[in-house]
Amino acid sequence: MEPQERIGLASLTKMAFDGVDLQPLRTELLSKVFTGKDADGIFMDLSVIDQLQGNRAAGLAWQEEALKRQQIFSTKKSDAARTKLLVFAEPSHIGGNTPIEFLLQDADVEILTYYLNVDSDAQIDLPAHDVAFCAAPADSVKAMAFQAKVRALTEAAGTKVVNLPVGQVDLERDTLEKMFAGKGGLTLPKTQRFERVELQGDAGEERLAVLGDYPYVVRPVGSHAGEGLVLIESQTALAAYLAERTEATFYVSEFIPYATQEDGFYRKYRVIFVDGQPFPCHMAIADQWDLWYLNARMEEFAEKRAEESAWMDSFDRSFATRHESGFGALTEAIDLDYFGVDCAEDPEGNLVVFEADNALIVHDMDDEEVFPYKSKHMNRIFDAFETLLEKNRREKTSVETPDPKPTRRLS
Repeated sequence: MEPQERIGLASLTKMAFDGVDLQPLRTELLSKVFTGKDADGIFMDLSVIDQLQGNRAAGLAWQEEALKRQQIFSTKKSDAARTKLLVFAEPSHIGGNTPIEFLLQDADVEILTYYLNVDSDAQIDLPAHDVAFCAAPADSVKAMAFQAKVRALTEAAGTKVVNLPVGQVDLERDTLEKMFAGKGGLTLPKTQRFERVELQGDAGEERLAVLGDYPYVVRPVGSHAGEGLVLIESQTALAAYLAERTEATFYVSEFIPYATQEDGFYRKYRVIFVDGQPFPCHMAIADQWDLWYLNARMEEFAEKRAEESAWMDSFDRSFATRHESGFGALTEAIDLDYFGVDCAEDPEGNLVVFEADNALIVHDMDDEEVFPYKSKHMNRIFDAFETLLEKNRREKTSVETPDPKPTRRLS
């Protein structure tokens, strides 16, 4: 099956992030569908555009239509590309898989993305490639089946697959809390998974008692970026929340007050691990507990950006050193070459880990005039990721005289 070309997620997202009106491009792509060339690649780009414009249902419909006929798509196609990377991805919304395209935007790498259907027995020949990467979310309900299928497809080719764990990697919130309880200066919120019926009435109150007293943090299972995330302070509030939601299953966690005592601000950090090494990705600062980078509005506050810059610049000798034991526990237990965590520090100085995921977004799209300090740190992550792929490419091909490491821009 010949891969079809597409513009790709990173390029389209960058355009939207920069304020480009994607509607004219959408119209142009629709007109090209009727030529018949790379129509399914166009459908995949239309899927991204519609999702970026806030219409996930329409976007996923485009994707479903494309995947009926085509499973492999090429981004950054080049016959002269230094490396051909085969990416195994799960059919999903635009934030579902490891953000490979963002990590390799400036690299001399052609990305061949294979959307693998674990429920199908159909076999296709893998395109020529140098190394492979498993990008499907490790917390997917089909993660184990997906990984098994990747192994079956690549064993005959002798392909080295990066981020394909040996055993099960369970990054669900309730599992993480039990996995790391009391280890390495790590604090994880006590978390339980409940069916809706288990949270209702007095019986629900008894079940919740294992997490301590109110307040509790509640979210639907499978939600990200704050969707359905609330702080519940009473049984009445919980009943009202459940009445508003349609989901069947929820995570309920103890609330860890992680505001800094000196100024009352909450600080949440994103740290990315590449081949066991931690890198700073961003630091969000706000006066609200339900915090992620976008709602912190860092672009509006020079003093917050100055603090983020100082944290990133001193990360190796300060934050990473302070939490060396915790980082070591994370990398040892999470059998992945690439993953990230969203974390904070509690008043006792412990590392509070809220989430671990192999699909956390990492990008270099921020305005360089507003965030002049970020690009060099993002490029450290990108360089490390490219080196990881290169190391595994050499292992697969057993090259006796390795090529020099590719140079990249550092701005």
